[in-house]
Parts: sequence; structure tokens; C-alpha cells
Amino acid sequence: MMVQAKPPKVWEQEFARLSYEWEKVYAYGDADSMCTDGAILNRIRQELIEMKKKLDEMGGGGVLAIPPEVQKGFMACADEIRMQAQSAVQEYLALEDYRYMQAVLPKLSPKQKRNTHILEVSGKVRGLADALAEDNLVVLREYGTPGMFSEIIAETAKKLRGLSFKALPVSETEQEEIKEDWQVEGQMSIYDLAVV
Repeated sequence: MMVQAKPPKVWEQEFARLSYEWEKVYAYGDADSMCTDGAILNRIRQELIEMKKKLDEMGGGGVLAIPPEVQKGFMACADEIRMQAQSAVQEYLALEDYRYMQAVLPKLSPKQKRNTHILEVSGKVRGLADALAEDNLVVLREYGTPGMFSEIIAETAKKLRGLSFKALPVSETEQEEIKEDWQVEGQMSIYDLAVV
């Protein structure tokens, strides 16, 4: 069975579709992808170049325009992405439930940490804050929508409020500090009685 070659009209329609896709990604970005818009745009551009070559070989494609190459790190709407992510990080850090999670985290046993998933939830917020500090626009676009983690933070805090916390063992340095702090505040020591 022979595969029939596509007629030039089909290639021209595909070229038009890809050109529109390039324009759309350039203007609005590609939120479905976990790579930079520049990488996607240059991939689409390469496909357009190859299509134009095929059309030129068929005797068409003379008026088809190839979009310019863009920097690999290009991201559409970069300032908007940053502002949204900054707003989201500030929102999470201000949540009472998030502050509660961070306060009880050191008091949890490893089993409690696993069962409540507190490390994952806390890690999402810290990861978003780190991505903001690093200006990682791909991560910020994916996870930087305000309110995205609010529900999971509230659920985790609710689980934590239902737990009982055991007193953690005192570390050796804290024990030494306790041993050295033998004098009660306001109590005179034998050195206070020394005549000078």
C-alpha cells in the first residue's frame, strides 16, 4: 500500500495553523507546557521552516513568512506571572493555617509528618517562594496562581489540630544549658556575699 503525498493546499493549511499557534504562544504563553515559551516558539518555527521547504519543493510557499527566532528563555506575560506568584506567596505566608503548620512541624513525629503530608504542603509553598527568588517563570506560571494551595493548607492544618503532640526529647546542648542555669533569678549566690 502506497502512502500518498499531501497536496500543497494541505501543507499551506498546516502552515497557517502552526503560524497561528506561534502567534498565540508568543502573545499569551503556553501554560500547558513545563518549558519556556521561547523553546516552544523555536520548535514551532523549526517546523514552519521544514514545511516551507516542502512547499518550495512542490512549487509553492513563496509568500509564507517564517517568524523570528526568540531567546530560549523567553516567557510571554513575564511581569504578570511574577506579580501573580508574589501575590500567591504573600497570601500563603499570611494564612493562619500555614503559620500554624510551620509552628507545629518541629513537634511532629516522622509518622505524623507522613500521615498529614505536611512536608509536601510546606514544600510547595517554599518551592514557590524559591522559584520567585530565582525568577523561575516556568514554575511560577504553573504554581503561582493565588489561592491554588489554600485549600490543601487548610486541610493539612485541620489534620494537625486533631493530633496530640508528645514532648520532644531535650537535646544534649539544651540539657547542659539547663544544668548550668542552676541559680534562680533574683537569688543571691555565694559570690554576691564576697567582701571586696
